[in-house]
Amino acid sequence: MSSYSLYIHVPFCERKCGYCSFYSVRKDDGLITSWLDGIAHEARKFSGASVKTLYVGGGTPSVLTLTQWHELMKIIHANFDLSSLTEATCEANPNSLTPELVNFLKANHFTRISLGVQSLNDDELRILGRIHDSRQALRAMHLVRESGLMLSCDLIFAIPGQTLRSWAFSLHTVMNYAQHISAYQLTLEEGVPLAQYYGNDDLNTAGYKFYRYAQYLLPRKGFTQYEISSFAPDGRECRHNIAYWHQENVIALGPAAVSYLDGVRTANPRTLNAWLAGEEPEREVLSPRDRAVESAILSLRTKWGIAREDLLPDLEAVIASMPADLFVITPERTALTQKGMRVGNAVWCEMLGV
Repeated sequence: MSSYSLYIHVPFCERKCGYCSFYSVRKDDGLITSWLDGIAHEARKFSGASVKTLYVGGGTPSVLTLTQWHELMKIIHANFDLSSLTEATCEANPNSLTPELVNFLKANHFTRISLGVQSLNDDELRILGRIHDSRQALRAMHLVRESGLMLSCDLIFAIPGQTLRSWAFSLHTVMNYAQHISAYQLTLEEGVPLAQYYGNDDLNTAGYKFYRYAQYLLPRKGFTQYEISSFAPDGRECRHNIAYWHQENVIALGPAAVSYLDGVRTANPRTLNAWLAGEEPEREVLSPRDRAVESAILSLRTKWGIAREDLLPDLEAVIASMPADLFVITPERTALTQKGMRVGNAVWCEMLGV
């Protein structure tokens, strides 16, 4: 029997951050009860599926009470086979991560906590609209480290007013606690509050030096860049995310969650109310060519790249037409160099244009 990666979207936050475009609503116990009922209903469609990785994301999963977490785990155990589980991750925010929740997660199959640190500079956190401060972030990182669970930290660069000195401080400090670092450039989608003050063109220009510094520093401290935004020592990579980049089968539950099963992508209704009302998900059947193009783009996000035998001839021609220092090309595989990763979006746009 095939094993799947399982994603569960927890669409609740204490407050929406000014840059965030992920779907979430303000936490409410009544809504959470309805959401749990909806997760149970949706999970039954996949009853008996074997799960190899589990990722509970959001939103902010750490805003759930322990009682609500118990209910969620009952649903997971009732519908999925966890005997092949190799990794389980929970996203958390520093202000809502408690010792009790960490102990619960550790006792219930979880191996990783992905912590939304974003910055260790309080001015930068205020600009982002985060509701935690640097002191809470340090406390939360210490809490996870002492628990023995693996810690992954998210950091954001190109924050207005950010300096290389403050970025370096965040990176160096987080490295003392985390075994995995995700470094994301601040990008503002239309409609998010910060977009009325800042433009992406300026952020993109500002972001280059921060990203390049992360590429310089982290590998020298044992953190290999194994994906465009992801750094970890060998063997500490996020297996769940690798499943996405390798087009493996992913079951996704909850509003706005997207499943991928054997070339069919299913996007759940984008709001909690629509999802609870049972609106039909959007279904996309990828053609063999679409799957091959998507596979190339996703694989090129990673240090492993794509097998030459899986690369369509016209895509190989596009790569051959681009500067040679963007790629590492061997008889077996094609991958991006560090420089190539810095201009990854441009590479993918060229490939999509074929």
